[in-house]
Amino acid sequence: MINCTITDEDIKSFHKNGFLIKENFLQEKYISLFLSKFDPLFRGEFSNGIAPDEQNWLHGKDNKYLTRQICNAWKSDNLIRDLVCHELIGRVLASLMGWSGSRILQDNILWKPPGAKTLGYHQDAAYDDWIVPQTIATCWIALDNTSKNNGTLEYVVNSHKWGLVPPKGDFHSPKDYKKALNEFSMRYNKEVTIKYVEVPPGGVAFHHGLTWHGSGYNKTKCHRRAIVSHCIPSNAKFHPTNTGGTGKIYKKYKKINSLKLEESFFPILWTKKGKKNFFINNSIIWSDIIENKTEQCGRSYNQK
Repeated sequence: MINCTITDEDIKSFHKNGFLIKENFLQEKYISLFLSKFDPLFRGEFSNGIAPDEQNWLHGKDNKYLTRQICNAWKSDNLIRDLVCHELIGRVLASLMGWSGSRILQDNILWKPPGAKTLGYHQDAAYDDWIVPQTIATCWIALDNTSKNNGTLEYVVNSHKWGLVPPKGDFHSPKDYKKALNEFSMRYNKEVTIKYVEVPPGGVAFHHGLTWHGSGYNKTKCHRRAIVSHCIPSNAKFHPTNTGGTGKIYKKYKKINSLKLEESFFPILWTKKGKKNFFINNSIIWSDIIENKTEQCGRSYNQK
């Protein structure tokens, strides 16, 4: 299902720029299958009968020009789960970030239809102050052709070295989606260089949790859809007191007198010690993966 090779040069590029972009990641034969899931999900139809943690747009209710987002659709659909909880996504993100392992914190199902509005510039890690350590990395998978004109993902080169900034301003559909970025860069004299993620369907972008990013208007007549997996270190825990960021939603999974992140809600995807993917025995497509052995994902050299 996934084809990806991460080299020493890729890791150097990631640390230099704050992101890594590759054109071929998700195999073409799976793209239409994942696209078929979008309409039912945004109509509130969940194959598991379980609602996702967040749904920011619902068919027949919300403005058709808003960017549509669902968070943690993996809990609502097993096929989505098998992609965003893929062991090899966890392995790549851990390799890029220098972690000993990774687990999923959240997924996003993103749909930007023709004429859709913006998503404000932000840092993903800024919303996760209810996790210790406060760090995150993202795998963003395109299901349509992406371009500047259709509101693709935008990165600020090298911005992961600017430090963590508390969230500010509107996130969904602000008129000036670069306002927070511009205010910060002017105040601290930071040079802003934008990189647009322009890839074919199945392309991917990995980014650091401190990298500033957002997306503009979809000025085309084409849809722009993506599936996203946000991961944290496998040894991460709940912050003992903080409920900031999205903690008001996700701290409901915290047990009394425990800071442990339970795998039922935050499954470990990969560790250097060889811990198996939490869902490997219950996957819809793992059998196809194992039989055909199509994956080439991970570092292309011996890990120390």
